[in-house]
Amino acid sequence: MKSIPISIVKSEIGYSNFLYWIYPTILFLYYAYDLFLTKRIARKHSAHPLVGSPSSLAPRFLLNLIFASGAVRVIESGYRKFKTRTFQLIRGDGNVVVLPLEIVEELSTIPPNIASPHGALEHDLLGPYTGLNLILESRLHHSIVQRKLTPRLPALTPYLESELTSAIDEYFPTCEEWTEIQPFRLLGQVAARLTARALVGPGLCRNPVWLDISVNYTESLFKTIVILRLFPSWTHAFLSKLLPSYWAGRNYVSSAKALLGPKISSLLRKSDEGTWSPSESPDEYNVLAWLADLAKGTDRDANALAHVEVLLALASVHTTLLRMVNVLYDLAQHPEYFRELQDEIEDVRARRRDWDHSSYSQLQKLDSVLRESQRISPPTILGMKRLFKQDFTFANGLHIPKGTYVCMPTYTIENDPAHTPNPTTFDGFRSYRVRQALQDSQHQKEANEYQFSSFGKTVLNFGYGKAACPGRYFASLIIKMVFVKLLTEYEFKFLEGTERPKNLIVHEFLFPWPWDRILVRRKEEKGVCPF
Repeated sequence: MKSIPISIVKSEIGYSNFLYWIYPTILFLYYAYDLFLTKRIARKHSAHPLVGSPSSLAPRFLLNLIFASGAVRVIESGYRKFKTRTFQLIRGDGNVVVLPLEIVEELSTIPPNIASPHGALEHDLLGPYTGLNLILESRLHHSIVQRKLTPRLPALTPYLESELTSAIDEYFPTCEEWTEIQPFRLLGQVAARLTARALVGPGLCRNPVWLDISVNYTESLFKTIVILRLFPSWTHAFLSKLLPSYWAGRNYVSSAKALLGPKISSLLRKSDEGTWSPSESPDEYNVLAWLADLAKGTDRDANALAHVEVLLALASVHTTLLRMVNVLYDLAQHPEYFRELQDEIEDVRARRRDWDHSSYSQLQKLDSVLRESQRISPPTILGMKRLFKQDFTFANGLHIPKGTYVCMPTYTIENDPAHTPNPTTFDGFRSYRVRQALQDSQHQKEANEYQFSSFGKTVLNFGYGKAACPGRYFASLIIKMVFVKLLTEYEFKFLEGTERPKNLIVHEFLFPWPWDRILVRRKEEKGVCPF
């Protein structure tokens, strides 16, 4: 048997010892470097107390994980301690300065070239890795909703109602026996169909490729965001390429360009020739046609407009779906509201000769339920986000340096007992009672501030002031329309031995679990749906 030279044995032992020590050394050096960066970030904004840190030796990657897994707890602890002043928390992408409520009015009036809401949104949603960086290059997605979609909602309503009827008949069970469904999946298909009718028109709103994009692009995008934000920002360029959701998102955008591009190119060409402008026919009464007409300069590009359509689908499907699922869960948890809401629908229908867009504004009890459900289960717990492009000093002397990301703890503000009595209790008619008390002509404007689509200084889910979400009226109409249909034709309850499914909160985002199930059946004595 041949012996191994002692020099080789010593070499292998030395190499093993090297490997044994190299990994702990690298981890320690990274920990020390990350702790150094954490201290430097905190010192740079030392005017704002740091919250969410269990120890002075906690590095940034640990603080980021604490926020990702317990954002509500971190924000609430800071709000309780520093309610009337700023505080900061540290995430993987740097620090976040949380502002006090007292400056919401002034914050809402700062021009976007100084404090950019779109810059903050792109920052949060990792624009370079999700395709959201388009919102920094174009304001078309905002102006098309504000200038074209919202003013045309009354005329668009009958088309949406017709599409909803078709979608419900196709996706919901028709039997009168209790049947298990996954609300997130089912209502996602309904939301996609309804928003598609408004966004791309009757020719494409049932196209399986577009519906797949509408639902699954959103899912891919948030998977990418949630995963990447668990890691330091310097790793995102590399890690993103390892995520199937990243590639899926890119493929969905490419598919949208391939699907919508020829149609958009044709409209742009005819518009440039002066032979076409959007008519009020059903085929052209949609955002796709309005985009081709409204786009100017570099926005007049088929691929860019197709990308805008994808982002509009993301915003409309995601926000309406989350709210619809949570409203359904809240009603199933409090079934005493079913009868009253059905009676309200029947009463409004009976009092009106024709059911139209304005009928939905008279469903004040349903509106109140939507507002209360959003208070408890908002899409995000932070709002009024701004990325400062210039130094700015508020009237109270608060100075915000260029490059600072700020926000407000919207969920915590609205659920502060000082602003909402008994905030842990779901009170579906909370705002309805207030509106009824203010119903006389002298207080009508104040009563309108308690609508689902309204904002207030302590109700900031849709933003505040001129920068408030322009799509909130469309979302309100869609959600009410869905529930008018469901409440008159179906019954819902939880599975035996189960209760209201809990939402998942990751980072500042709130999601219902897609796999949760409840029971539904078609009513034996179906009510009369007004459309």
